[in-house]
Amino acid sequence: MDARMNMLMSMLSRGKPQDVIQQTLQSNPQFNAILNQAKQSGMSMKDFTMQYAKQNNINIQPMLDMLAQRGFKF
Repeated sequence: MDARMNMLMSMLSRGKPQDVIQQTLQSNPQFNAILNQAKQSGMSMKDFTMQYAKQNNINIQPMLDMLAQRGFKF
């Protein structure tokens, strides 16, 4: 699995995804830039994320599975 995905899954396992995202935005300007790209794309966050992962050859299925186990619906 990609190192970025391992890091993200580790972060998500420690708290609510909304809290993790907020903390990441505050500490990582690159993440904030990606979030701005998502907003400007006009796509839903899900569609943007799927496209971004595909373009960057990142398998996000393990993360989606973990979020689904925590009750998130996509």
